[in-house]
Amino acid sequence: MSQPAHAAASKTASTTGPAVLVIDGEGRVQAASAGACQLWQARNQELSGDHFPNLFVFEVTSKDADWVQSQWEVLLAAAQPGSITLKLQPKEAAAFDAEVRLEKVMDDPACYFAHIARPAAAAAPAATPPPVGSSGPPLPLRADQPSLLELLHARGPVGFFDLNFVSNEVNYSPAWKKMLGYADADLPNTYDSWLKLLHPDDTAAAPDRKARGAAPGSRPFAMEFRMKHALGHWVWVQSAGVQVYGPNGALQRVVGVHLDAQERKESEEAGLRAEERLHSLGDDARLGLFDLDFAASQFWYSPAFHNLLGIAKADAADPSADLFLKSLPAGEAPEGLAAWFLARHPEEPAFTAPLTLVRHRDNLPINVQAGIVRILGRKKDLQRVTGYIAPLPDGAAPTPASSGRAGLPLEHLAVLLDEMHEGALVVDANGQVLFLNPRAVKLLGLTAEQCVGQHVGEIFRLIHRLSAQPGESPIDRVLTTGEPVPLNDEFALDFGGSRVCPVTYSCQPVGQAGAVLVFRNPDEMSLTPEELIAANRFDALGKLAGGIAHDFNNLLTTILGGVSLAKDNRDSSGLENSERACLAAKGLSKQLLTFSKGGTAVRQTIKTADILTDAVRLAASGSVVKIESKIAPDISPVTVDRAQILQVFQNLIINAIQAMATGQGNIWINAANVTLAENQITPLDAGAYVAVEVRDNGSGIKPEHLEKIFSPFFTTKKTGTGLGLATVVSIVKRHGGQLTVESEVGAGTAFTVFLPAAQEEAAVEPRRAPTLNVATSTRRLLFMDDDPQICALTRTMIEAMDYRCDVAKHGEEAIQLYKRYLNIGRPYDAVIMDLTIIGGMGGEQTFKLLREMDPNVRAIIASGYDNDEMARQFMDMGFLGYLTKPYRAADLAKVIKGVLGG
Repeated sequence: MSQPAHAAASKTASTTGPAVLVIDGEGRVQAASAGACQLWQARNQELSGDHFPNLFVFEVTSKDADWVQSQWEVLLAAAQPGSITLKLQPKEAAAFDAEVRLEKVMDDPACYFAHIARPAAAAAPAATPPPVGSSGPPLPLRADQPSLLELLHARGPVGFFDLNFVSNEVNYSPAWKKMLGYADADLPNTYDSWLKLLHPDDTAAAPDRKARGAAPGSRPFAMEFRMKHALGHWVWVQSAGVQVYGPNGALQRVVGVHLDAQERKESEEAGLRAEERLHSLGDDARLGLFDLDFAASQFWYSPAFHNLLGIAKADAADPSADLFLKSLPAGEAPEGLAAWFLARHPEEPAFTAPLTLVRHRDNLPINVQAGIVRILGRKKDLQRVTGYIAPLPDGAAPTPASSGRAGLPLEHLAVLLDEMHEGALVVDANGQVLFLNPRAVKLLGLTAEQCVGQHVGEIFRLIHRLSAQPGESPIDRVLTTGEPVPLNDEFALDFGGSRVCPVTYSCQPVGQAGAVLVFRNPDEMSLTPEELIAANRFDALGKLAGGIAHDFNNLLTTILGGVSLAKDNRDSSGLENSERACLAAKGLSKQLLTFSKGGTAVRQTIKTADILTDAVRLAASGSVVKIESKIAPDISPVTVDRAQILQVFQNLIINAIQAMATGQGNIWINAANVTLAENQITPLDAGAYVAVEVRDNGSGIKPEHLEKIFSPFFTTKKTGTGLGLATVVSIVKRHGGQLTVESEVGAGTAFTVFLPAAQEEAAVEPRRAPTLNVATSTRRLLFMDDDPQICALTRTMIEAMDYRCDVAKHGEEAIQLYKRYLNIGRPYDAVIMDLTIIGGMGGEQTFKLLREMDPNVRAIIASGYDNDEMARQFMDMGFLGYLTKPYRAADLAKVIKGVLGG
């Protein structure tokens, strides 16, 4: 900026009062005076939320996430109590020198005033410059600019109150009310408001409670209590202020501030609970705990640690790192304890491993299982280690943990199994019972003493529920074959005579050491509709996996073939087919993601034909069964949770396919509008419905099974879970509908779903973005993604559209680039951001920070999740476009054009 322009800026700043910023303890700007806004050529909201160091230019910079915080700490130390000279960076002008002085005005939470001295006025050389650190005498503010106290009163982190009992005037600042969830106009300025919000157990903290023997004059007070939030929960408040007493000792006035103490109180309570748990584990249990803080040279060991390793009371009274070091075998840690911890499992911050330690009192070895968590500094040096040691059974040598999971002693396993609602029975390699939990004892009708040591065949005998023939022991099968036995409910427990009890069981091998049997009475099983849906989704996904893999392999063959022709033979004739195959794979991925994501409890009005088409395409993947759909042209839409209803029809189609004994057959899907009379289909009301029939010519369902097929866990399939039809019925009923079934053995089965017809049309209002003004367009876009290949490819696409393109690898870099051009008044026309960034700030969080800098930012989210509901969520959040991966140049151009307008 030229010298006259610089002087003019200085002169203008001098007419708006002193330049002052309000800064919190982390270095973020909370409010700015009119003079400060003038210096930076910004509005108050543009400065608020930014880090103080970002407002200046420094010769040394870094992309380290902690760099700004380090800068703030240096400035804090340098600018108190004197002043320092920094190069201030306005929004649309060249940087210039300014004097900065920081003044601490509050301790908890920390709060600072940053006084910015105006630059020397080049236009008035004869004037005497103000002293360093001074901004001159206060000047009147413009009428449209709030004062510093007004900013603190309305927007600051502290709530002010003034209770004048003499004049009966009460005032609460907007920030005081906001702390409790109220707008300024929602809470009257009366003392009664305070009393109504005060917790019943904290009435002694009422501000009008007089101190004993209060003398005339003022008396400071500080206390903590709870007040009721507008949403109904209680909030801890830290209150401090002054009580003023009159000549006769009567309380005349109370003034002070409120600070939100909820987070601190929750942390304190969580700390106390953690301390109690820590002591209960480390004092009385056989679990030795330790916390070795190398950075602070503070070391702690639980009493159980002392007992396990025979540490003398004198050594325990003065804990040090040497206590652990002396517990290691001689010569095992020649480079010291820190190096010993760093050398074990160097790629894992936390791990479990068997160790052999040495008792202090007798120098004898002890085998333990250890769990260790390491905290490293920036330079990969060891800062802190926390963990536990648990003794292994006497005589047992430590064995390496498998896949990061250490074997627990049986007594530790017993604690876990005791909490199960199912019966659990553990046997050794010979089938002898080692342990059974209380639930198993109850189901077997025996005592633990009668079971432990017995062969499992003596206490767990099975009989087939329909044929009454003895069943094979699942534990014998597991011990013989080494393969797990899946969930089965065809048998009952045989107690002798006529006493039987139905049972559902599964059995798993435990290495070479035995097996674990889990069983339960199915009559006692109950699942909520949500649990049924969730459980069935995993089962259905497993059934779909083979078909999906088949279709994807076909599509990938087409894609790879076209690419290889173009690459090896310079023949581009196959690329068009490759492109179509990519789009087909993208559509298949969208349907699979929709299914796996499950219901979002958000219902929408959709076309019945669309949901049936998607269900057929996904459920029939890889199948040779012929499916014919006959959907009435005038069929009504339905208002449903799309993902859940998609699951309904997929399950019915999958069941029909599996009903084909030879793997071949026909399925017919018929859909039409119907009008039901009262009591025609129980329990549906009379009215308009959509009826969808799924009919097959498979094996049919036996009459004795027909009434059981909707019960949870009933199945006639060897690998089934019995959750599919139970889930279908649950979903349909929750949507106000009903499911009926007709079946004939050898002829086939027909399921019919009735759903209420929607009254409104299935239409989605398109979201429109305002047209970008050509005069302000910079023809520059910002693209953010952590994949270098995607960045290079997309930049080429964008530059082919006659745009310049900058690339950022993560959110932090995107914010720096955006701010650089925003400061000179030339922001990007649009920003395209990947939703998920590995090891960095993703698109959603970056967008929130960009919008704080520039409320007019035009953002597009890019994601591999092709989901309509997710797209709506991001559009409601403020994004103007949703770009689904993979995308073509035409797809990218369409989204950009939609965001920037014609």
